[in-house]
Amino acid sequence: DGTLLDHDMRYSARVAGALQRAQAAGVIVVLATGRAPDATRRFSDAFELRAPAICFQGGVVQDFASGQVLFDTRLDPATLPFLVQLAAHHGWPLSFETPAVAYLANDSAHNAAAMRMINIGRWTRVRSLLTDLPTVPHKATFFVTEAPARAALIESLRAAVQAAALPLTITGSHALIAEALPAGLSKAVGLQWLAQHLGVAAAEVLAVGDNDNDVEMLRWAGVGVAMGNSSAAALAAADWVTAAVGQDGAALALERYL
Repeated sequence: DGTLLDHDMRYSARVAGALQRAQAAGVIVVLATGRAPDATRRFSDAFELRAPAICFQGGVVQDFASGQVLFDTRLDPATLPFLVQLAAHHGWPLSFETPAVAYLANDSAHNAAAMRMINIGRWTRVRSLLTDLPTVPHKATFFVTEAPARAALIESLRAAVQAAALPLTITGSHALIAEALPAGLSKAVGLQWLAQHLGVAAAEVLAVGDNDNDVEMLRWAGVGVAMGNSSAAALAAADWVTAAVGQDGAALALERYL
C-alpha cells in the first residue's frame, strides 16, 4: 500500500494493466512487501503474477505457484522478551507475524486504524506473546495512533536496540507502523537473493517504492523510483520520482522505463 495500492487497499485498472503488460512482454514482475505471504498472495493472484514474491521486508521469498519457500529469515528468539517488555513499558501496541498468522496479546491496545491493517491477513490473540506462539516469528510490528508519532517511536526503538546490542533492524513501513526485523534485513536482501536466483543483474532491475522500508531496495536496483507520496528517505534514495499512488504513479514508472 502506498505504491500499487492506496491506503484503502484498492488498486486502479491502469496499475493492474501496466503490471500485466510488463509481464506479457517478458519482464519478471515481483511484489516486494512487508506483508505476510498469506496476505500478499491475494494481490499476486489479482494481478496474475507468476514470479515469486518478497514478503516480510525481504525475510521470505515464496513461490506461490509451487508453495515453496525459497528464502526464510526469522527474528532471533533471544530478542523476543526484549521487544515484549519494551512494548509493555511504553504502551506500544505490538504484534508478532508469521507467514500464516499475526499474533496479538489478549490485552493489547490496538486501535481501529491498526486493526484495519491487521485485518488484511489472518490474526489471533494469545495470552502471552512469549509462551503461546507456535513458531519463531519473522518480524515484530509496533503501532502508533498518529503519523507524527512514528519518528519518535523509531528513534526510541533504535536507541533501545543499540543500547542492548541486539541483532535487530528497525524500519518504518507505514505512517503508523515501525517494525523490528532480523539484523541487516531489508527488501534489498530479498530482492538481491531472488535476482541472483533468477540470473538477473542489479542493473536490469527497476524498483518502485514509497517508504523508509524501500530505501535499500531503491538504492540497490539499477533504477529506483519513488512514489510522489513517498517518505523523505525514499525520495532521497530514488533516481526518479513518479506521481503519487492516487495518480497511478507505479503505472507511469512502468510505462516510462519498460
